Amino acid sequence: MEKINTSKKPHGMLSDFVLKILAVILAVIIWFVLSVTQYATINKTITNVPVDFVMTGTTAESKGLSAMGYKDISVEVELQGMNYEIGSYTANDLIASVDLNDVTREGVYDLDIDVRSTHSSDRVTVLSVSPQTVEIEFQHIDSEKFPVNISAPNVSASEGFALKEVTASADEIEVEGSETDLEKIAKITAEYSGSMNLSDDASVPADRLVFYDVNDSELDSSKYTVSDKRIDISFVVYRKVTAQLRAEFTNVPPNFDMSSLPYTLSQDSIQLITPQLDKTPSEEVSLTPISFYDISRGKTFNNEISSIIAKDEINQSGVSQITVSFDLSEYETKTFSIPSKKISFINTPMGKQASVDAEKLTDVTVIGPKDVISKLKSSDLTAVADLSDVLANGSLSHEIVIYSEKYNTVWNIGTHETVITVSDAAPITIN
Repeated sequence: MEKINTSKKPHGMLSDFVLKILAVILAVIIWFVLSVTQYATINKTITNVPVDFVMTGTTAESKGLSAMGYKDISVEVELQGMNYEIGSYTANDLIASVDLNDVTREGVYDLDIDVRSTHSSDRVTVLSVSPQTVEIEFQHIDSEKFPVNISAPNVSASEGFALKEVTASADEIEVEGSETDLEKIAKITAEYSGSMNLSDDASVPADRLVFYDVNDSELDSSKYTVSDKRIDISFVVYRKVTAQLRAEFTNVPPNFDMSSLPYTLSQDSIQLITPQLDKTPSEEVSLTPISFYDISRGKTFNNEISSIIAKDEINQSGVSQITVSFDLSEYETKTFSIPSKKISFINTPMGKQASVDAEKLTDVTVIGPKDVISKLKSSDLTAVADLSDVLANGSLSHEIVIYSEKYNTVWNIGTHETVITVSDAAPITIN
């Protein structure tokens, strides 16, 4: 027969554990007895208890009502209860809420503020709530978008600068309010009352949004809720510039006396504004170049100002174009034929030679002062073909430049071309 070994736990270890449990229980009982007997009931005041305003599930919500201008509030609450229950209470142990049971239609209501403990098992009596009620107006809410006007009467540009534009961070804002109150709004203005003298761009927050009726009377802004509570006002500054205008010419005859050309501009200068704030107050602007080939009696040339200034510059002169006119009343024209043997070549490629296929250039019209034209002869004209653009042999039509070396106040009207033939130059034989 097998022997079964049995062992017993030491009585000492079990007794220590039981004693510890009994000690904890006894301490709790003593604390409870003291709380009940010596500090049975106490009054306690708790401040800054936030008030919940919840319309979810209420009759007011089902009827589409909204609270007008309600702002979060807090209350002071005086409680009575057992010390062991409320002695450590803070605002987090209470729930304060607005009683919306009586709100069934539009109007102004004086509503009770209810307070209860977050601990449902605690026996707590609310002795007082301050304030006890809150006044709230309920209306059917609608929304509408309105453009934003700007008022900044004390902001200007420094001398030499211009305030180009003033803009708001929002072109329009959505406003919520009762249907009746929204109908009263004629305009909304973002106002800035500060004073600034600007030589650079700037942006500031508007001091306030002001609602006006049709009589420019200010409306009560507390009746409205806006989508953008902050509106920034931006000021864009441009530099003022005086542009001195200068006529430009192309195809000018060699050694032509430009001082003899009788032309005038409809305006010598124009006023501009530019976003380049570091630009000098005065600059030169060239007009669209005029070819001498196109200058004849009765001819004028118009320059659109928009085409001669930079794209980001703005014309402030009050005119849209500049006209270049020529007083050629004392000028005459004469027509010549120039023999091909008088046409010379310059910049002929190395190892090449050129010749003119036609016998002569015809209908060469030259214009100049009457006293010069009366003396001008065909022999006084020079005809030159610049072959710097010719690369290979062959026949091609090429421009011929015509001018007078003898008289530096005349020019050729129109262009003239003739066919020239380019070939390899004959080898040079040295005897």
